[in-house]
Amino acid sequence: MLKIAAIQMSSGNNKKKNLERANTLLESGVLQGAKFLALPENFSFMGEESEKIQAAENLEDGESVEFLKEFSRKHKVWLLGGSVPFIAGDQKVTNSSLLISDQGEITARYDKIHLFDVNLSEGEVYRESGFVQKGDQPVVADTPFGKVGLSICYDLRFPELYRILALNGASMVFLPAAFTVPTGMAHWEVLIRARAIENQVYMIAAGQCGVNSPTRTTYGHSMIVDPWGKVLAAASDEEAVILADLDFDYLENVRKRIPCLEHMVLR
Repeated sequence: MLKIAAIQMSSGNNKKKNLERANTLLESGVLQGAKFLALPENFSFMGEESEKIQAAENLEDGESVEFLKEFSRKHKVWLLGGSVPFIAGDQKVTNSSLLISDQGEITARYDKIHLFDVNLSEGEVYRESGFVQKGDQPVVADTPFGKVGLSICYDLRFPELYRILALNGASMVFLPAAFTVPTGMAHWEVLIRARAIENQVYMIAAGQCGVNSPTRTTYGHSMIVDPWGKVLAAASDEEAVILADLDFDYLENVRKRIPCLEHMVLR
């Protein structure tokens, strides 16, 4: 059994304030017994896409990276570091999740593969690829609690990624996100539950919420969902810490009862 926490934040473009708020919310999760905690996408900087170049960090000594390492080391907990912009070539950044051990070590990095280039309406257009360099490798990492798969936000709409993570042994998948309000209202819960059911994994979805910038409002409603598709914990549209106990014996039981991953014909 693993007690896990998903942290819902309303980050802005002030990195110092965001890190202070992240620390407060993470400490709340630790006090409630969480041994593994997940932060949302862009937890330390949620400004305009064009501002990410100035906010980008180095993996070796970035402010957000050092924060994650120090917190995990101090509290002896595992962290999923939402996502952080790292310096890339051609005046771009990567949108990267970091998995941090309870010893403060980076054990895995995932660069977001699917970039949010959409036209929601005439006045709501997003072009993440204008400032972000996409990744090209799915990531499954070992932890003392089992294998974890990494994904970020818009990845949720691509089921083939999650099937790859499951086939590579993931029993839980993290989804730090900053979903828009209209897409969140329509698709957030149903897609998270679908990815959990079809791949028989725990989904830990930590989201941004509220007004993050003059042009960005995010949906919130962070969720932890079990392999049967049951919502174990959920937030509303305000900052929150949600917790759930993950039972891996139960996960194996679900996979034995309906062995769909074994029954796959197309691989």
